[in-house]
Amino acid sequence: MMAAAALELQEDELESLPLVTAPTAREQECVLLIEDSEEAMFLVRYALQEYGEGRYRLEWANSLSVGLDQLSHGGIDIVLLDLGLPESSGPESYAWVREIAPSVPVVVLTGDERAETEFAVTASGVEGYLVKDQVSGSLLLQAIRAALYANKNQEDKRSKVASNMVRQLLTPRFQIGS
Repeated sequence: MMAAAALELQEDELESLPLVTAPTAREQECVLLIEDSEEAMFLVRYALQEYGEGRYRLEWANSLSVGLDQLSHGGIDIVLLDLGLPESSGPESYAWVREIAPSVPVVVLTGDERAETEFAVTASGVEGYLVKDQVSGSLLLQAIRAALYANKNQEDKRSKVASNMVRQLLTPRFQIGS
C-alpha cells in the first residue's frame, strides 16, 4: 500500500524533496550565547552557520539573568559567555553560570584581554577563553567542539568511577582466618 502511494508522487513533487536533510533540533547541540551585544550575536550566529555544518542551534540571552533562567530549564549543551555584561562582569558572571549549570561546559567570549581575568576564570574551570578581537569563526567552532568533547570525556570518566564504586560495594568480601 505504501509503495503504491509513493509511486503516485508527481515528478515536480520529487524535485522539491531535499536531497540532504539538516540535523533535527534533537541532533543539534544547543549553544546558549549570553551576550548583551546584538552585533556579537549576529557574528556568532554567522560562525555557527558557516562553520558548524548544521550541528549547532543558537539561543541568545541578552543579559545574565535571562541566560541563567534559560540554563535553569535545561536543554543547553554549551554556554558562550561574555564577561562584560551590564548586570555582572568578570569572573563573577562565570561563577553564576557554574552555580546554575555545573556540568554544562562554558567558553568565555569576551573583550577582556587582561591576563588576570583569564587566569581567574581558567583556574575556576572554564573550558575555553577567547578574546573577541582575536577570534575567527573557525577558532570559535574549534573551541566549542573541544569544550563539548572534553565535557563528554569527563562525564564518561565520572560514570565509570561511579560504576566501579557500586561494583566494589556490591562485591562480597571474605576474611580468611579469625
